[in-house]
Amino acid sequence: MRASTEHQLRGTVADLAVEQLPGGSAESLDTASADDFRQLIRAADIVADEAGHSLHRWVDAGRHAGLSWSDVGEVLGVSRQAAQQRFARSSAFTDLSTPETDHGADLICRTGMTAFNEVAALEEEGRNGNELVGAAPLKLFFAPRGTPWENVRVTAPALRRSALIKRYEGEGWTHAVTWYPFHYFTRRAT
Repeated sequence: MRASTEHQLRGTVADLAVEQLPGGSAESLDTASADDFRQLIRAADIVADEAGHSLHRWVDAGRHAGLSWSDVGEVLGVSRQAAQQRFARSSAFTDLSTPETDHGADLICRTGMTAFNEVAALEEEGRNGNELVGAAPLKLFFAPRGTPWENVRVTAPALRRSALIKRYEGEGWTHAVTWYPFHYFTRRAT
């Protein structure tokens, strides 16, 4: 990555928290109240948390696309061992294939899922009474519920994530998982 691109990306991310202030600019910091700084701290925490999750998802996806731990370490400026120790068990769904999950039943894992075929799989599993509970590279995880479910995938940029989730939850959907740039929602079919 070029230094100018990295600088621009860092500036964009840094501005995300400031944009949450009334006025939405660095100039508004001069008149910011203690409550405004509480809001800034919370916004920065959300940005950092999402960035961490995003990094783990991209490393998982890169590994599934064929990157070695040496490749990941090189990109991050750490050793192969450091990259592997940090990310090897990072997938949010590493434990979903085990029966000791909190989803109340053995999970169904659909493999070979891509952007082109997973919408049909979401619909099929929902008709079969299975609720979407997770996603990983080329995989979708479902918990059998015994009654029909609606499972959907929505594409949205990370910057609109909270508004998207709020909108869908307002319509009775539950946010199941985000696997950037896709957001998955589920609800019992009516």
